[in-house]
Amino acid sequence: MKHILVATDGSTSADRAVDYAAQLAKDSGANLTVVNVIGGYGLPGELFRRFTAAQQVWLDELLETLSADTLRHAQDRVRSVGVGSMRLESRRGDVAETILEIAGETDADAIVVGKRGSGRISGALLGSVSQKLVSLASRVVIVVP
Repeated sequence: MKHILVATDGSTSADRAVDYAAQLAKDSGANLTVVNVIGGYGLPGELFRRFTAAQQVWLDELLETLSADTLRHAQDRVRSVGVGSMRLESRRGDVAETILEIAGETDADAIVVGKRGSGRISGALLGSVSQKLVSLASRVVIVVP
């Protein structure tokens, strides 16, 4: 394995995925990319259209700050495993599609993600990033419980 991509949203499940990916990268000598996708917050487009320009700027800044904090947290976890070099990436878009896009750009051998704690029925009704990745990816997807 030469390149591993791990996606994080800062959740406990994502932290486990980051830890797993970091250990895998360390053990295999692979490059590691840590990704946070700004999107998927469930806010309807109509709500955004009602925001004033100032409110939209504030929300954009807030989301960028949250993404940077999430990546710094993941970076600390990766370093604690002993991996010193990694690439950090923050993007906007549909979460699963953006992860797949970055995996393609980086030629990742594997994508590592956490599994949400919701039950089967909830996951089936709402869909999930991990399920979408497993269904659509043309590369290995490791879902960490």
